[in-house]
Amino acid sequence: MQISGQTKIVALIGDPITHTLSPAMHNAAYQALALNYLYVPFHVSAANLAAAISAVRALGFSGLNVTVPYKEAVIPMLDSLDVSAKRCGAVNTIVNSSGTLTGYNTDGEGFIDSLLDYGFEPKGKKVAILGAGGSARAVAAALLANGVTDIVLINRTMQKAQQISEALGAQNFRVFPLSSVPADALVGAKLLVNTLAAPFRRDDGGWLLDLSAAAGAMFYDLRYGKMSTDFLVYADELKNPGLDGLGMLLHQGTRAFRLFTGQEPPVEVMRKALINGR
Repeated sequence: MQISGQTKIVALIGDPITHTLSPAMHNAAYQALALNYLYVPFHVSAANLAAAISAVRALGFSGLNVTVPYKEAVIPMLDSLDVSAKRCGAVNTIVNSSGTLTGYNTDGEGFIDSLLDYGFEPKGKKVAILGAGGSARAVAAALLANGVTDIVLINRTMQKAQQISEALGAQNFRVFPLSSVPADALVGAKLLVNTLAAPFRRDDGGWLLDLSAAAGAMFYDLRYGKMSTDFLVYADELKNPGLDGLGMLLHQGTRAFRLFTGQEPPVEVMRKALINGR
């Protein structure tokens, strides 16, 4: 494409940002549809977050994707929230409409889309989620909306996990600290989702948590990369199936693409760009 004064800019902010594959995915889609858009990543420190959001208005960016650790922190800086963001209390997509910034969350439904791609139907299933940040809340909200009946939420500190439980419906949750999860809490779980930023393998070589009670469950790590994550190495050790977060990245990206451009995304073009960039 040829960049001009008419080129529409979409950006990604986060900390860290160097690992991201989103620019390759979105720019490949723009090129495939001959759209005059450009997607650019920016490393933004916490001290500069408010200035970065103001720059979206000042520079006339068409939109913004938000990644770790700002999905919750950006909310007070926006003009309005879509129901998707209100439900999970986190924003990963911002659309700029003549200076009015609206926050959305495409993570949760992108996660569901990736499960369905794999052939996993979440309805009626029991699920365990490790972590209690913005991604965990988005995943939990989407799972509940898609018929999951029981969620076991595990986190280092109970406060954030309990906040998610109370916000989304405590009757569907059981909450445990990472240091004390009874084995029977995981019995019958069909899906285990790791949203923790910390490695799953401890410094002493052991695993962060014993998940062997969830025999046969799918292990899903929201992280992605060239090398298998330690969470998925553990899944392989238990002979459980495993998925990384590349599918979720693809499908949250296709939903964001629709919001930014109003066009149907070229899904296979975007998938190929992610696989090639992995």
